[in-house]
Amino acid sequence: MLKKIIFSFFVSFFLLSLGTREGISQPKPEEGKGPDIRLGEVTFGIREIESTPSSIKLLEIHFEVFNRSQRIVAPPDSIKAVVVPKEIKYPEGVSVPEFKPVQEEATLAVPLPPNTGRVLIFGFSLPEKRPESIIFEIQINPPDGEKKTVKWEGG
Repeated sequence: MLKKIIFSFFVSFFLLSLGTREGISQPKPEEGKGPDIRLGEVTFGIREIESTPSSIKLLEIHFEVFNRSQRIVAPPDSIKAVVVPKEIKYPEGVSVPEFKPVQEEATLAVPLPPNTGRVLIFGFSLPEKRPESIIFEIQINPPDGEKKTVKWEGG
């Protein structure tokens, strides 16, 4: 009788261990996968700063950065943004000045909670003879992050 009880215990334990592997289980959370960071709308603005002897005009690029994750907070200094001027076009008949803006980059120093966003602002000084248009490439967390190409048209 004792042998039957021990044998049935081992058989039921064995069958139970086989069934738990394929039972109702939740998928394992993906470890190492960070927050889902996305670019939002991009807008431009001109800001004039009065100074002596002449004023300075800045082209401001405002763009939204969103954390689309449901639960993961993007820690401080984990989101890097890069803005690269790609092509500058001047009106016909205007001599091209020595205006060569360089790549700008910044890191978001505050945490970005899930389902929230921030606006980042980059500024480029404009020469007296304003370009007709400038094409910019904006990227979040290079080299693998989302990338957008945008065009500013001066008037």
